[in-house]
Amino acid sequence: MDIMIAGSGTVGYGLAQTLSYQHNVMVIDKDISKLNKLDEDVDVMVVHGDIENPKTYQMLNLEKIDLFIAVTDSDEANLLSTLIVEDVVEINKKIIRLKNDGFLKSRVLEKLSIDYAVFPDITTANKVKALFTFPKANNVKMFHQTKHKLISIRVQYDAQMLYRVNEFMSDAVAIVGIEREKRFFVPSKEERIEKGDLVYLFGDMDAIEKISAKLDEKMPSSIKKIVIFGANTLAQKIAKALLDKKLDIKMIEKDISHCRAASELLQHRVTIINSAYEDQRLFEEEGLKNADMIIAASHDDEKNIVKCIEAKEYGIEKVVAVNNDKAYYNLMHKMGVVVVRGSKAGAHYAILEKISSSSIVTQRHYCGGNGILFMRKIYPNSELIGKKPREVKIGTSVLLLSREEKLYALSDITQFEQGDIIAVFGEYDYKEEIQQWIYTL
Repeated sequence: MDIMIAGSGTVGYGLAQTLSYQHNVMVIDKDISKLNKLDEDVDVMVVHGDIENPKTYQMLNLEKIDLFIAVTDSDEANLLSTLIVEDVVEINKKIIRLKNDGFLKSRVLEKLSIDYAVFPDITTANKVKALFTFPKANNVKMFHQTKHKLISIRVQYDAQMLYRVNEFMSDAVAIVGIEREKRFFVPSKEERIEKGDLVYLFGDMDAIEKISAKLDEKMPSSIKKIVIFGANTLAQKIAKALLDKKLDIKMIEKDISHCRAASELLQHRVTIINSAYEDQRLFEEEGLKNADMIIAASHDDEKNIVKCIEAKEYGIEKVVAVNNDKAYYNLMHKMGVVVVRGSKAGAHYAILEKISSSSIVTQRHYCGGNGILFMRKIYPNSELIGKKPREVKIGTSVLLLSREEKLYALSDITQFEQGDIIAVFGEYDYKEEIQQWIYTL
């Protein structure tokens, strides 16, 4: 496909990097320093120009583009660019990133013929909400292509049991990774599961829940009292997403304007505390130490880490941190914090999943980035339909095929069918080999 991306920030850079593997990608931005970095790192065409200026598109002398993606930090620029570019170039599909979820109830997107709009804060809020559906989960990853989920469980029980991986393998669930003493690996079927392991399971939610009851006897099975540090726009969306869970929610925020905005949005259904200080006194004076879970949702990763450490010192088992800068992701994970990707990472993955093409492969990192997942769905008219899976040996990896919500080892499949989902889980060191294999099936 020929793809044009408006914006070369964190989201635009990530999309260009992923999509350039098999597509012709052009990135437009007026920030020359960002374009220079992208040009050095990724094999794409960079264009220095204003996405809100028709001349930027006119000078390209293009007749048609398969996909236009607008992902700058400005809603106004993203919306206007989709209108301007279509006046100059024929566009097959348009995808846009928006901060203001008011557009969900507006006809503006329809009038501008925008195919998909991604609202990153809502995406992140829904990821946090998923943790309440499955309280024992250390993390939950959801996918556009399938109902199957990737869930991690910490092994915590008192009995002297030694389960093997194959005891939990079925057509409903598979173990696709284990972290043990800070080392991640993809286990064999005979591998023993040890106390303290962080086990990654992929499959049906109900099947995973039954396994979690055996692996984790300590994490609370229900969560009632929540503390959210922060009342910024994202924190407000998280609190709003949780209102239907009938929880006791407290929000802690230093900025009085954020407090007022949160109070108006949440209609006094959440206790909002405007605190002039942000130290450990809050846990004692405001009774935060009695919380079942704390969520650190500021835009500052270091502050989020501190709040999680303080909560752990008070014995709060479930601590969640929003990760804004990927440089802190691995550190958060190693500290035993439940990490939820922030809005920019959420936008990246949400847009990739909206493209819905057999030639687009979903790529996710897990276990602090030490695990890698590639997922590819076979859509109608794909050249893979009727084709026999090619044999492959890629280090230590798990190759699965999901068909009608059942899991099969890829080696057991005689040919691909429409609707099949190919999933490969492996160690990050084998990323390039896995990527090459799944793109060239």
